[in-house]
Amino acid sequence: LGPRNSGRFKPNPVATMQGESRDVRRGRLLRLCATVAVFSVASARRNMRVERGLAETHTFLGVNLGGWLLMEDWMWAAEMKNQGVGDEHALIAKYGGPQDERARQVVQTHWDTFLRPHHLDVLRRFGFTHVRIPIGYWLLENASEAVADGFVPGGEGFLRRALGWLKARGMKAVLDLHAMPGSQAAHESFTGKRSPVAGFFLNPEDYDRGQRAVVSLCELVLRLENSSNTSDTVIGVEPLNEPAHAFWDTERGIRNFYEMMVPKIREFLPADRYMILLSFMESPHVRTAAWFSSARERDPDNFAGVVYDKHLYHTFGDNKAPWSPDMDMCKTCCRDSHILEPMWSADIPIIIGEYGLSTGFGGWDQPGFPASFAENQLSMWDSTPGMVGSFAWNFRILLDPQDPMMFKEWSWFDLIVSDHLAPDGGLSPRLGGSCTAMTESDARECPHFDMHVSWAAPCEWRWLSSAARRGRAVTTLALVGFRWVLVAVGSGW
Repeated sequence: LGPRNSGRFKPNPVATMQGESRDVRRGRLLRLCATVAVFSVASARRNMRVERGLAETHTFLGVNLGGWLLMEDWMWAAEMKNQGVGDEHALIAKYGGPQDERARQVVQTHWDTFLRPHHLDVLRRFGFTHVRIPIGYWLLENASEAVADGFVPGGEGFLRRALGWLKARGMKAVLDLHAMPGSQAAHESFTGKRSPVAGFFLNPEDYDRGQRAVVSLCELVLRLENSSNTSDTVIGVEPLNEPAHAFWDTERGIRNFYEMMVPKIREFLPADRYMILLSFMESPHVRTAAWFSSARERDPDNFAGVVYDKHLYHTFGDNKAPWSPDMDMCKTCCRDSHILEPMWSADIPIIIGEYGLSTGFGGWDQPGFPASFAENQLSMWDSTPGMVGSFAWNFRILLDPQDPMMFKEWSWFDLIVSDHLAPDGGLSPRLGGSCTAMTESDARECPHFDMHVSWAAPCEWRWLSSAARRGRAVTTLALVGFRWVLVAVGSGW
């Protein structure tokens, strides 16, 4: 973090090295900055790290294709959430079940229309080069098994078609096993069928079935690689999304699952070609980061190319009323590097697998705020040691015609075409600085944080009055919007 900020912004992690001499601290920071996880055939063979010059470093920019092959109620509010339909399973049941032609028509029409080539054109022009594609376990099973669980089969054909579109645009994909048998987290629409408990970790049959789904995912990737239409497009997999952290160390738990599945995946997908994303919901990320670091030491061959997936939002209970744009600037520019510290301080490769521009409150549509918020987040991550890249959530939301502003801040496609974000501005942070929308005086007002900061820790500027903060926020928002420079990212990740 240190030298790459060129003196503009010095995050508080430096304060933890106060017992070291200046030369030792400077050397340590230089090594951290130079050791950044990227994907290439040479670097991924061992541990996915490569020494790069500071001026050459850059993280990839990705976006999630959520709500497509795996539907979530709030992402299609008019048809689902506003009708009391809580998940994809319930939507299919509403239309008579997976063998009913009405249900098949609803689901297949959604698969066909929600993602089209022109959506990818807009996203690619904007600067996104990678996508993360959430899928449910039923896409990987045979049709009879999917139907028995209440889901419509047939999603693989639409996935193949989309991967062909991505290949034609030079874009890369990660396939994310987003929903597991029995649900890996309670009361979540993204599991395909809401459950009062995380049955995946409680039911041995579901746990075993999930392991088979991971193997099927690997087999699918190999089939895709053998097709000229889809080859050289999938660059990684994620075997489990946002598992309930209470099951980290249980008998059928997250830790055991990862320790079994990473070597199993590597039997199919070598580290010099495919990365593996591991999702964690711990806060702060102390135990999981320690385990991850230890696993890389114990099993360097299998854990080469394995990346720590952190989802970092300021919503869902993080931001508090009264909200202002200043709150998100403080958290992004002063606090969030500390949330990531357990990983970057241990040289662990990191991906921000999900982040967004939602604040949890109204006001996100203030002129310049979406661009400022995005610029701060991406420039911060670009200057975080070990950062591989990021995936915004989400490429698109099916907006409710009766309330078109509801959830719009989550829909990057709509933000771009409505000029909340510049269509060809490119979300590629300028190299050499963190939080490029923040001034030097802003940086001096960052509060002090101890290490191991928990998610939702508050962030308040130290000395500025509320009136001064409001004035600065207006000025900052007015300054952004024209400063984006598109930096092309080459092939690979």
